Amino acid sequence: MGRPGADSEADLALRGLQWGEWRLIWVAGGACWLIAGGSVVLWGLPLSGRTLDGAYYFMSTPARILDYMVVFPIAVCAYRLTLAVGWKEGFTTRVRIVLVDVLLALSVVLSSRIAGAMVIGFVDGHTADMWDTLAELWRLWYVGLWGSALCFFLSPYLMGLGAIALVKVTERSQREAMLATRLSAAYAEAQLSALSAQLQPHFLFNSLHAITRLIEESPADAATMVARLGDFLRHALETSHTPWVSVATELAGLEAYLEVQRARFSEQLTVTLDVSSAALELSVPSLLLQPLAENAIEHGRGVGGEPLVLRVIVEVVAEHLRFVVFNSGPRLTAQLLAREYGCGLSNVALRLNAAYGGAARLAVGPDEQGNTAAILSLPVRRHVGGEVPLRARP
Repeated sequence: MGRPGADSEADLALRGLQWGEWRLIWVAGGACWLIAGGSVVLWGLPLSGRTLDGAYYFMSTPARILDYMVVFPIAVCAYRLTLAVGWKEGFTTRVRIVLVDVLLALSVVLSSRIAGAMVIGFVDGHTADMWDTLAELWRLWYVGLWGSALCFFLSPYLMGLGAIALVKVTERSQREAMLATRLSAAYAEAQLSALSAQLQPHFLFNSLHAITRLIEESPADAATMVARLGDFLRHALETSHTPWVSVATELAGLEAYLEVQRARFSEQLTVTLDVSSAALELSVPSLLLQPLAENAIEHGRGVGGEPLVLRVIVEVVAEHLRFVVFNSGPRLTAQLLAREYGCGLSNVALRLNAAYGGAARLAVGPDEQGNTAAILSLPVRRHVGGEVPLRARP
């Protein structure tokens, strides 16, 4: 299994798909402005430097080229602000975003009017026309102020914005497709690892040994433990059909596993679950929590003969799904490094990297109360169906 965080060929290919914001704007936006501006310059060649109808002066070709060169950097800043604002969920929020985008577009158009006046005055020497145009700027409602500016500059601005948006959407689709491919490959490897490392023979042997002991002492408890062991094995097999499951299904599998462990250790293990209802319909990679619980139990029990307290918290915090697995076992003095992870934690780290591309976080170390805590922070992913849910317990 690869080291978590290692730069694989898939990682390098994924980063190759990602454009820097400024690079995207200059290349995609600049290409549109070059096409639109070149078309206007070619169209205006017969009118270059002429006064039309004895009143309107049509700027020269060098002035027109300089005009576009001056306005485009302003459009670049507007594009960058548009990308920073983004496109968020919510009708009211999107109305505000549209208004901001409209204001940015109008600011570019208005700046083009100022730049046009300046180049006419300083390049073509028509200072009177320059001062007349600048004097009109305070009358924002004046149609003549916006006419030619909208014609020559709004189109390239919108073309550039559309091209940038198209590249962003394409980039996101390619990134998600590559992440899905990586997840499928990593999931197959992780599933095999889960069946070999987490359902190891000693786990099944110990469970069967506990069941044998309970058959004589409490046949009803033995039957319950067999059912819970069957629930967990069925969960592991059924979730092999899809790498993503709902939090509710993931917790059902975790509870089946914890029931087996409770039967094994009896009063030596206390388990509590604190789950937010807002998290239940979100999606997570399957078999994600069981390795954390197993790690907490295996490394936490048997310290001074004291009962082990295991607590699992599931909550949604600031558009992130957060899992916390506490145990009252050995107190760590510092957070574990990735290279110090065992097989189970390395398995989790690998699958997080495959599923979220570095946007998820796993931390294992001491909490504020001195207990040991494994904390998972995942971007919220809405459940879209397609999973095979855990069957109801008998």
